[in-house]
Amino acid sequence: MKPFVVKFIFLVFLTSGCQSVSEPELAVKELEPRSGFSETETELIFDVLSYYPNNVQLSIALIDSTGKNYYGALRSSDTLRTIQNRDQVFEIGSISKVFTSTLLAYEVVENGLNPDDSVHEVLNFDLKDSVDVTYKQLSNHTSGLPRVPGGFIWNVIFHSDNPYQNFTDEKLREYLSEDLEMDADPGTEHSYSNLGAGFLGYVLEQKTGKSYDELLNERIFSPLGMTYSTLNRSEFEGLLVTGVHHRGGDAANWDLASLVAAGGIYSTAEDMVKFAEAQLDSANEVYSYQQEPTYTISDTREMALGWYIISRENGDRIYWHNGGTGGYRSSMTLNPDHGTAVIVLSNISAGHSRASYIDRLSFDLLRVADGVSIPERENQETVVE
Repeated sequence: MKPFVVKFIFLVFLTSGCQSVSEPELAVKELEPRSGFSETETELIFDVLSYYPNNVQLSIALIDSTGKNYYGALRSSDTLRTIQNRDQVFEIGSISKVFTSTLLAYEVVENGLNPDDSVHEVLNFDLKDSVDVTYKQLSNHTSGLPRVPGGFIWNVIFHSDNPYQNFTDEKLREYLSEDLEMDADPGTEHSYSNLGAGFLGYVLEQKTGKSYDELLNERIFSPLGMTYSTLNRSEFEGLLVTGVHHRGGDAANWDLASLVAAGGIYSTAEDMVKFAEAQLDSANEVYSYQQEPTYTISDTREMALGWYIISRENGDRIYWHNGGTGGYRSSMTLNPDHGTAVIVLSNISAGHSRASYIDRLSFDLLRVADGVSIPERENQETVVE
């Protein structure tokens, strides 16, 4: 399947939720003050949550000069209430890619891996047409690999409740060696790829002889004390927040199989704060290395390993990634120079017509924490700066 066809179908999938249940005019505000959150920040939370169906909740963490602060909010019976959900488990979706790139940074800093090495050296099969990609290219989305496996796109359309569950390692190898159609030559342009990030996780498994799960637990989760972060949702069934479909009903959880490194992590706001604190620690060689720019996208955007770097008009450089699945949307922003960070976890489907407001909220809350004014927006669909 040609790349432009894949992109068109993916767009159709994402916009299929445009007639979602969103009635902000019915929202009754009963949000309460919380330590560390100003009236302005509480109003920002209300403005976003009011667009989502009942049973949607936000679990928000903020790191600023006052310390670590949490805010939970739920829409129920068209009333927005403050709740405690910092220890509730959500799918974080593609923020998982940042974790996968942390594992790559670990291999570089601790074990001497050259990120510009070809991944072919650790594979027992050849990519179709002798395509050759590097670790760095898989991490910063310059590999030229398509967004999703071409022939697999129909699963995304017709099995959107759990589209990746049958894409096994065997099918990954078969696709890459027999059916691969590149979007671009490796290293020539930035093109976001779930396939590339999932493949990076697979390659790191081959390189280390350990599973992706083992790598996460040994090198990130355990050292940082992220005790409620996992790939296996059954570990925390009692804490797992049910995803909400773009039309308001319960959404199925996603199983990403061989692409788990692209979006398969479950976590909590409390655990994500621990990851953010590590990212903000300039003395940590692994996380500091991960934040070094690796590719320039435009005058205001760069890629690090897994992170997007977005330049504000005042010169601040914001590190950002979001995530979205069938029942969840998340966003994480950091300003290492100010020592600030915002994590927003939600159980609203990425297919919701205003799912991007989760991203916007994380940027706006970070601006307030940094003492930077929020820009006027003529188009309310604007996501980032």
